[in-house]
Amino acid sequence: MSKLQQLMESRMSAMQAERRRLVEQWAPYVNSVEKFMAKQGKEMTEMDKMNVARCLENALLEGGMKSRSKIFETTDQSAISFLGIQLPVIAALLPSLVLNKVAVTQALDRRTGSVFYLDVKYNQAKGSVSAADTMIGAKTGQNRTIGGRRYASVRIENETLSTTSTQAQSGTLAYKPVIAGTLIITDGVETFTDNGSNVLVSDASGGTNGTIDYTTGAWDVTFATTPAGTVYGDYKYNYETMTGQAVPEVDIAVTQETITAEDFPLAAKFTLGAAIDLEKAHGLNLEDELVKYLGGEVKFTMDHMGIDLLNDAASASGAATSPGTYTATPGANQEWIWKKYQFIDFVEKANVNIISKTFRGICNFMIVGNDAARVIRQLDPHFKPAAGLDSLTPTGPYELGTLDGRLVIHDPLLAADRIIFGYKGDNYLMSGFLFAPYIPLLTTPTLVTADLKAQKGFLASAGYKVVNNGMYTYGSFSI
Repeated sequence: MSKLQQLMESRMSAMQAERRRLVEQWAPYVNSVEKFMAKQGKEMTEMDKMNVARCLENALLEGGMKSRSKIFETTDQSAISFLGIQLPVIAALLPSLVLNKVAVTQALDRRTGSVFYLDVKYNQAKGSVSAADTMIGAKTGQNRTIGGRRYASVRIENETLSTTSTQAQSGTLAYKPVIAGTLIITDGVETFTDNGSNVLVSDASGGTNGTIDYTTGAWDVTFATTPAGTVYGDYKYNYETMTGQAVPEVDIAVTQETITAEDFPLAAKFTLGAAIDLEKAHGLNLEDELVKYLGGEVKFTMDHMGIDLLNDAASASGAATSPGTYTATPGANQEWIWKKYQFIDFVEKANVNIISKTFRGICNFMIVGNDAARVIRQLDPHFKPAAGLDSLTPTGPYELGTLDGRLVIHDPLLAADRIIFGYKGDNYLMSGFLFAPYIPLLTTPTLVTADLKAQKGFLASAGYKVVNNGMYTYGSFSI
């Protein structure tokens, strides 16, 4: 193992150890988050726990506080019932935040840091594939050439054998031994076919035969007419008896891009008299209500920042082709119920457009405006409503349910006729859009001035990054 590889593995191990250490040190808070999510029927992954711990550590360092037990004035472990309101904002990355349902989350360990995604490169030339060409790219998707998609096979496609304009030509194939009966040599006009007995037979009238040595890969042919362009070869090789060569390899590259967290600050002012009156009249603690509502506003703002960016990505250059407009108005002699179900085909058009664009993403979520939400709710049995949907009080984007297994988010503030189709990867290396929380909701101590007026500050911080527009597209809804 090279020193560079050893250094890389050492750094990766150190990063993992640091993340686990933070989870252990923040265990009371992480456990509280986990219990809160369990009550909602949702599980936290190890990555979720690491991200929560990382964000809490960031808040501690940014806030200049010395004790984790007092990091949040009104949100410690003893107030678990109140955490039911606060934790989704504190964590800033849990499923309660709609953005986390449509974006892959990677917590930042500093305000300006890096986000990572995966690229796979061909290590060596093979047929029409050149070394360092992209096999799978986070931004470009899968290699689309015949040679590229057959790289992991014994077939060689379109290997360049010669570019000289002479009738008699010879050379050596790149991969050998060659499997008998598989070699085809052509200039696009005349074709020589391997007969399985070391002879290459021309299909041209009056053409001359050639030869092939299966062991060494040496070949020679004589064209009936001088080739005007490149001569190519297709064949199969026996990898089990190769000598002095390597089986085709790939290089895995973790690519990084810089991302800077942006702040979400709010300040609230109130009089002590108002706080006293509220508590006496309604038994409510004004500070707790402020954290609830203003913390919810921070959550609302962070959600919409991400949705706005996804909306832009879906229609920007490089996005998947739009499926167009779905018209909900029935045609002549068409029953309304069948017109509604045509929407399923419209969604599938968006799905195959994303597949065609990326070769690795599908449509696994939709963000819809009011018009599409109305129709989707009527598409039983394809539509499955989210738990508690009918008792929900929407104050921003929320989970509507699933349509044929695809997550549907209803955003009342999205244009009524707009639908965003997209793909969320299962990890941050296979993502079209990254959400990078830095500081969870940080509340300042309440400051009371001499005139008995109080003020309290709120701050959250997170970064956003569109990696691949091709994983998104949009449609219009007409009624």
